Amino acid sequence: MRPTEELYGLSFPHIIDLDQVRKRHHPLYDRQERVQMDGNTASATAALQFWRAVLYAGFPITPSTKWLETVASLVNAGKFVVEENGRKVSTKRVKLLEAEHAVADYLVGAAAACRELIFMTATSSVGLDHMTETTKSLGASGLGNVMLVNVYRATANFPICIEGDPSDALSHRDDGWIQVVCRGKQQIYDTMIQLPVVGMDPEVMIPTMPGFYGLKDSHRSEPFWVEPDRKIHEFQDGFLPKQCPLPGLIGGETAMGNIVTSAHFQGFKWEQKKRMDQVLARFLKVGKKFEQEFSRPGLVPFESYFMEDGPSRVIVAMGPDAGTAYEVIQKKRKGGEKLGLVVIRLLTPFPSALLRELLQGSAEVGVVNNAFHSERGHLTTLVSEALNSLPIKTTGFFAGLGGADISVGSWEKMIELLPKMKVGESCFVHQGEAL
Repeated sequence: MRPTEELYGLSFPHIIDLDQVRKRHHPLYDRQERVQMDGNTASATAALQFWRAVLYAGFPITPSTKWLETVASLVNAGKFVVEENGRKVSTKRVKLLEAEHAVADYLVGAAAACRELIFMTATSSVGLDHMTETTKSLGASGLGNVMLVNVYRATANFPICIEGDPSDALSHRDDGWIQVVCRGKQQIYDTMIQLPVVGMDPEVMIPTMPGFYGLKDSHRSEPFWVEPDRKIHEFQDGFLPKQCPLPGLIGGETAMGNIVTSAHFQGFKWEQKKRMDQVLARFLKVGKKFEQEFSRPGLVPFESYFMEDGPSRVIVAMGPDAGTAYEVIQKKRKGGEKLGLVVIRLLTPFPSALLRELLQGSAEVGVVNNAFHSERGHLTTLVSEALNSLPIKTTGFFAGLGGADISVGSWEKMIELLPKMKVGESCFVHQGEAL
């Protein structure tokens, strides 16, 4: 046997027989079906349908707990047991670990060992924070086959609130992941199918973080369509190469934990930026193909409503309460008010150029933030930066913090305040009142 030192940097593509892994996959669904599930179960179901996902790491934390419970219960119930040579074997495994940091480290090792398979977990709030040291390394690693489902939870500090606002996701906006916001169970399920294809693209190779709001979407059920495993496999395999590369490393394909000088560090980051710059084009391409194959909306950087006639006043928001905003604006339009609505989906990398093109004819943009850390809010800052070369007034609102419902009255109040507020101003709105 060769000494370990001689094996560093070498690739062993035949240790895992991917064709056998694919053939051994035991499908959950043989045909398209209408089901009713909550968001965590919808996300877990999609994850279990991938032939490329055979190992799930986890440390349970509310409100993402049910994701892991669903995966574990179906694996333990024998849903993926096949018979080989007279012996029953499970084609999927759940790996429980002692803490979130260990989960993230585990994903690094597993994903680097086999870059053609997808390794995933789910977390929330402090769980994501406890992974921080590794999430930043993962963001730069080139391990696009890691997926972290983040179930948004209000805060990782004081006061504790398990309900959903995107405080945790926004705190990790600069970790170097592809972050996508979902609302509704169909969108959660469909995003799970598409997003690994974007992250694992050889020109991208960036880990992915789909997210949805705790309780409002994670624990509430609604009907949606699930697809046969076979069709999901055909879609994903149509984009992914037989062997996935690992870019951006120095002196060896699989080396991890390198220490470098500033010149190499800067070059490494430049390579990371170039890969991040490729995300939007792949995002749109994958979304368009999904729409063709499944006859449902695919990935888009944002959803736009009532924007065809170039409204002068526009509300930019994200999350499940945007549905109420749609109804309010639709009613006001019937009353003669020319308003538009944009719902953000791609959080990182933020689609600044496309948003600027869409909003260039507007005069006032009100941005609704569901999380507060400081200043005008993360989303207001992102939108303002996207529009900074245009004569458009941007103002920030804070509503729905800690998962609080944004009522019809609150949306109406924000629309009413938009023309009255000064450039750079922001305010909290709750139950139809400005605080």
